[in-house]
Amino acid sequence: MASDEPEVTTVTSKGQITIPSKLRDQFGLEKGTKLMVVPTEYGLVLKKIDLPSIEEFQRRVEARTETAEMSLDEVTRLVHEARGSDE
Repeated sequence: MASDEPEVTTVTSKGQITIPSKLRDQFGLEKGTKLMVVPTEYGLVLKKIDLPSIEEFQRRVEARTETAEMSLDEVTRLVHEARGSDE
């Protein structure tokens, strides 16, 4: 599972880091992978998060519209408002 061997990386002037390839391979981190940064008393923890595709999210919302008090159009409008988009 996780390697006990520490890896070192450097923060760039833009606040970016490069995760060493050995760790990217080990944890399945590919371009576009979303990571949550969690501050702890010991430092920062990176946690891979798997977000559903837009299609999967749409299916989940549609499945819940029968029991929700909002229509799919209302939910879609709220999502776009939260994202700050006019789509």
